[in-house]
Amino acid sequence: PRPPSPETSLLTDMATSMRTTRELAQRFSLELFGADHVELSAVAINTKHVVPGSLFIAAQGANSHGLDHLEAAIAAGAVAVLSDKRQELGLPNLYHPDPRAVAGLVSDAVFETSESNMQLYAVTGTNGKTSTVFYLRELLNALGQSAGLISSAFSKVGATTYEAELTTPEAPRIHQLLSLMRSEGQASASIEASAQGLTRARLDGLHFRIAGFTNLSRDHLDDYEDMASYLNAKARLFTPEFADRAVVFLADEFASELYSRIEIPKVAIGQDYHFRYEDSVLQISGKANLTAEIELPTLMAKNLALALVMLLEDGYSPEKLERALEQINTSVPGRLERVSNAEPAVFVDYAHTPDAVASAAQELAGRFKELTVVLAASGDRDAGKRPEMARAATMHADRIIVTDQHPRSEEPSVIRAQVIAGMDGFSNFEEIADPAAAISRAIKLTSPGGAVLWCGPGHLKYREVKGQKLPFDAVEIARKVLGDD
Repeated sequence: PRPPSPETSLLTDMATSMRTTRELAQRFSLELFGADHVELSAVAINTKHVVPGSLFIAAQGANSHGLDHLEAAIAAGAVAVLSDKRQELGLPNLYHPDPRAVAGLVSDAVFETSESNMQLYAVTGTNGKTSTVFYLRELLNALGQSAGLISSAFSKVGATTYEAELTTPEAPRIHQLLSLMRSEGQASASIEASAQGLTRARLDGLHFRIAGFTNLSRDHLDDYEDMASYLNAKARLFTPEFADRAVVFLADEFASELYSRIEIPKVAIGQDYHFRYEDSVLQISGKANLTAEIELPTLMAKNLALALVMLLEDGYSPEKLERALEQINTSVPGRLERVSNAEPAVFVDYAHTPDAVASAAQELAGRFKELTVVLAASGDRDAGKRPEMARAATMHADRIIVTDQHPRSEEPSVIRAQVIAGMDGFSNFEEIADPAAAISRAIKLTSPGGAVLWCGPGHLKYREVKGQKLPFDAVEIARKVLGDD
């Protein structure tokens, strides 16, 4: 067995109550094979999150079944299994035809998340989720409410940062992270809620004080047949099952449609509240009034405004929030993040939709004398948005360099060709397959006073190629080229 990690020790130390396999079988109508009274202190769906006393959820994954990893789970401390197999497995086996469908509720029962009275906040939408939950956490901490974070950039538990695995982690991992937060004395958390997280039951067993909505634009149409289906997936968050109140930023027609359908108590930015950001002064007016001087990109100001209104709706006063704004860090990793103070200015941004590319490029084009965009698209994802991303970049860029990102199982040259197909007569572009070479070329072509925008998951430290995560750090590469390493 591997030695216990600090995370394992924390979870073991905090396990003050137990659930048994028999109790879970009765509560969730599960068939039980093997011993019927084994005590459980944790739940995990990934062997690296298994701790002693865990219920291991063995479900079908993209490449293998969880039972293929049962031996590793047992070695790490699993004492029971929840699977879609009616059979003896050598330890108690709770049967359900779709283990993921009950994973959240089972995790809630074992970790006692809903009984903990944690103050939970969720944000969904296409773009801006990460920034908004980041600002929520910053504000809550400044208000004296120690808060954790679960986001696509990383998760934050106390002083510990955990690498992100999915935009919204699998349900057992979310409940486990919330348990770790409680062990660190944190009574609140802000969580990114993706469409997939909502439709794949990853948020089951959680209830949010406030749910926020940023915007909706083309993304994930490889998972959802059309924009209506994509919106319906997001809309699930704004129901009594998941949230007490809703705050919607009326940024587009989809937001307006969603707002008209919400039946829980709700407010809208653009109706009940109004937002303005000019000359570094942020103003929120309407149902409550708040004014603060703060330096941040206009694009990010909208996300900060959503976080502020969510907390206003949760009962925090404008005066307290104004004081909190004086203490927060406004720089969000990988979101219009400037990599150094050298020239030209180089920014990484997690722009992977047409709307996000257009917004980030417009922001920088308005602030710098020229703009070079390094553009790529991910493999095994919505291919239809690739030319649209290029079209969005041409609206504001002086030059574009098309490169590779996460080709995954696809042929990289095909992805690049699909991106280039959206140039629509824009001729000042180059195609450079190697992203490191592309970033270097962009910096060399851009004069001082100009800016380079690397669109993609620049905050990540790897690239996904043919099933492997290869080390790659766009920020460090840019810093070296700039001579600022």
